[in-house]
Amino acid sequence: MSTPHPDFPNEFYHDADLRLARAIPEDSRDILDIGCGEGRLGEFLKRMQVHRRITGIEKRRELASLAAARLDAVLVNDIERDTLPLEAESFDCIVADETLAHYADPQTVLKRLRPLLRPGGHLIAALPNQQHWSRIDGLLRGEGLASHGEGRIHTTTDITRRFLDAGYLPRFVDQRYMPAPVDWLAAMQAAIARQGLDPARFAVRTQALQYYIEARPIEGLFRGRDNGEIAPVSVGVCTNNPVTLRENLLASPCLQNGGHEIITVEGAASAADGLNAVIAQAKHELVVLAHQDVYLPAWWINRLWQQYDKARQITNDKVGVMGVWGILGTPGGIQCSGDVCDRDTLLDSVTPQPIQTGSLDELVLIVPKDTPLRFDPALGFHLYGTDICLLAENMGLQGIAINAPCHHNSKMGRELPAAFEQSKSIMRKKWAARLPIVTPCAFIA
Repeated sequence: MSTPHPDFPNEFYHDADLRLARAIPEDSRDILDIGCGEGRLGEFLKRMQVHRRITGIEKRRELASLAAARLDAVLVNDIERDTLPLEAESFDCIVADETLAHYADPQTVLKRLRPLLRPGGHLIAALPNQQHWSRIDGLLRGEGLASHGEGRIHTTTDITRRFLDAGYLPRFVDQRYMPAPVDWLAAMQAAIARQGLDPARFAVRTQALQYYIEARPIEGLFRGRDNGEIAPVSVGVCTNNPVTLRENLLASPCLQNGGHEIITVEGAASAADGLNAVIAQAKHELVVLAHQDVYLPAWWINRLWQQYDKARQITNDKVGVMGVWGILGTPGGIQCSGDVCDRDTLLDSVTPQPIQTGSLDELVLIVPKDTPLRFDPALGFHLYGTDICLLAENMGLQGIAINAPCHHNSKMGRELPAAFEQSKSIMRKKWAARLPIVTPCAFIA
């Protein structure tokens, strides 16, 4: 339950956050309000559309009794500890007004809520941003996060990963801004440079006081392969930053057990030098080639095997290379395939996966261990995902975009480095007979 902020008096109805109310899809009829407090948010939602049915959950009995006079039904329940006496697929929308930030285990709460949503349903949440400049100032003064209502979800990275791990695709749909003092960003420039952060992205993140998230369940999760087994995989990565590697790829919960092989290559002269060595060394049937700043959710390996089985079926066992984000130029336009949380942005598509594609983003590529494909050292660290798809096609194999969402947590800005243009020039000459070529980052003609 939000507390009205004195700097935003017109954005609250009593203690109900009107920004949160506006984020709820208009066609939502049956709504579950988690931590409903006195029921003010639900009361406002019913005023917006009188035919809505609002059910509240509140663990504090005195508040639940007040909410009961405003909502259609109220349950006194501690969702972290108690069984939820609600039927599966009962709601079009679940709304959580800052409550997720205060649970000891928000991921488990999210997983418990997921079955309650109908197909096409959404979970809408408001979450405070503990990376706001005022929180950073507080930490510098020694305050600690508890003085701001400490929770287990602090930043955009936390939000993205907890939702992904619980089986949702999160999208940031709104933000409440409180700008920093004029001299604050200037004072932070040395720290920004030391961490290698993008200044523009840092400015946006540190001035957002609160985030609003629309999350939809990922279909088909938590079901194993037909034989019930999840085989181990080999994971390879070229790395130049041990901190980035530790905080992202190596933090992936799906890699913490299951006998997976992790191969790191430091100081490679090109992506090809490192990744070709990984393929040669790998001992498992599938080889995952990931960037060091990628995070793979808890269910990701199981999902990979599901998608690989399907890809083998639709290609008659001609899978050359797979990836999580693909792009294909067609007579009708550009076709994107996959779902990826790219920093704070959800890249998603309506194209069903797995599906053949013409180019794959390099953030995650997957090849069978026995693949005849190898990467080209001449390309350096760019466009080798497109090159390998074209090479696969020449060998009678296929590049496949699969549905295995992950988080790409790059610290850098959107501007491409100068080396990209050199790789682009090499691709233009190498594949002159195939021009124009559409890639995830550029059009080569």
